[in-house]
Amino acid sequence: MIQQIVQKLKAILDANTLLQTSYSYERADPTGTPFATITPSANESDYNTTTENKRTYAFLIRLFTERAGQTQPEDAENAMRTLVDSVLNDLDSNYTLSGMTVPTGYTFHLMRAAPSAWGYTGVGENEYRVAEIKVQCVVSVDVTLI
Repeated sequence: MIQQIVQKLKAILDANTLLQTSYSYERADPTGTPFATITPSANESDYNTTTENKRTYAFLIRLFTERAGQTQPEDAENAMRTLVDSVLNDLDSNYTLSGMTVPTGYTFHLMRAAPSAWGYTGVGENEYRVAEIKVQCVVSVDVTLI
């Protein structure tokens, strides 16, 4: 299920025209800016019924925009604000991850996203403004079918 969710999240990010590229992993030598990465970050499971459990899969979407070469010092900040709003809109408008292939025994319920942290980082020789968006996906699992 994790692979299917990551693939769908990547497709959503790939469709965002403000991003140059997205990666389904933490890339050491990214090309193009702004770019995004997707990484699984946690999961939890809870008893629901005698045949069904509820799982929550968590992912981090990190958005990066380069700070060097900007015309004004605030350009990277303004670009990141616009980018975060755009990605949140994309995620909110597809909170059911429609079109995703769901394995037998799984029922996808919803996805929620919220900005969780902003900061600065260096990747390679470049410095970036970065925003982290936490994404949680809630799934029911029929334990008799998996």
